[in-house]
Amino acid sequence: MSENSFKSIRNGAVASVIAGIVLLTIPVLRGYVVSVIAWLWSGLVWGWEAMLASYSLPGWLWLLVFIFATIGVVNIYITVKGEQEEPEFKKYIEDFIYGAKWRWSWSGNQVSNAWCYCPRCDATLVYDDRSCRSFHSTVRKTDFICENCGHSTIASITGGNKDYATGAIIREIERRIRTGEFKQH
Repeated sequence: MSENSFKSIRNGAVASVIAGIVLLTIPVLRGYVVSVIAWLWSGLVWGWEAMLASYSLPGWLWLLVFIFATIGVVNIYITVKGEQEEPEFKKYIEDFIYGAKWRWSWSGNQVSNAWCYCPRCDATLVYDDRSCRSFHSTVRKTDFICENCGHSTIASITGGNKDYATGAIIREIERRIRTGEFKQH
């Protein structure tokens, strides 16, 4: 017997067992569904009768009062509860790392849009990762250069290309948060 026919027989047996279990539970589920529908219907009938009963005010007016009271209680709860405070580390959006000023934003609890700026003139730095694409280079690194300050190298991160360098910065930011170093800056 081939493996495909064994799988076919096995799948047929499993499907038969599952179908049998489903067929056994249908009468039980039907009873639950009928009792829930009967309960909902009795609640609707009671509500309708309560609306038509005689009070000092008509039932529909009591319904409006109840709705507005519920809205008021929810608004008071939201106001008292207030907005949840953001974690302290979310205010940490700038630091000097590897000789450059790095800025980033937060997307949830993840660092996003990390990039570096010149510490002297605050210009956006450009990257040079040619050494990562060269077969003759023994050191793979990414240099961050300020075009505004005469093309001087501001920061250099060894180990890989631009993506590796920004990943290293994100890992350093997360390390500083874990250790609490970010509070000292």
